[in-house]
Amino acid sequence: MTRSELPSLAAAADMDAVDAEPFGAGSDVILQQGHHALFGVSTGNSYFSRRRLVHAVTWAAAHFDAVDVVYSDLYLDTMCEAFGYESEDARRSAVKQLRGVRRRIEGALEDAGTAAKRVRARPLSDFLEEPAYQEVRARALAALRTDTELRNVRDEMAYGFLAKRLDPGTFPTSRQVEVVLDYVDAELPFFVDSPSILGVESSVHCYHTVLALGRLLFGDRAVGLRPADNQGYAIVACQD
Repeated sequence: MTRSELPSLAAAADMDAVDAEPFGAGSDVILQQGHHALFGVSTGNSYFSRRRLVHAVTWAAAHFDAVDVVYSDLYLDTMCEAFGYESEDARRSAVKQLRGVRRRIEGALEDAGTAAKRVRARPLSDFLEEPAYQEVRARALAALRTDTELRNVRDEMAYGFLAKRLDPGTFPTSRQVEVVLDYVDAELPFFVDSPSILGVESSVHCYHTVLALGRLLFGDRAVGLRPADNQGYAIVACQD
């Protein structure tokens, strides 16, 4: 089923409920090509509620040949332990968080109806053993060792995450820093080359704001790690 065969989707999506703005050089062209859209959903970010996800995936199905929703399921239990949970409580908390994000995504896809036929929803852990993901991740990790600007932005994101979870004036432990950096590093490949990972001609990384990593990677960098030429970024804001 092609986009041209889905004229009802544009009306069903209520296009006024979604505002998409390309960010970075080349992203406007990749957005117009409409090959693939990627949405990242995390347990700790409630922006993509069930209702907003319905708007997002229905809009994406009307504009792209394929859509992926990837939700992060890595390091949740170890992160809970790092913040003081006992081992069993950490496991239960992780299970609860994942159950909640899966329910949110599954409910949105059910509500989206026909549009959901071209949407795949998968956990990040599904990619860990895939050669394409491993290759892009290896490139990103190698860049972090030599690209000071990239490493500083990655670290700032991690510390921002930590600051929201620690009491004022409290410094994070080395274990807390380690697990949050692992969390950010696992998602970094999807900013760099999701077309290779997902096997698509080109892809737009869709998020409701420009993350610090996105601002750096899709900005005018003269040197350092850059996204693949067929990797775009878009700010996709959805009404409630």
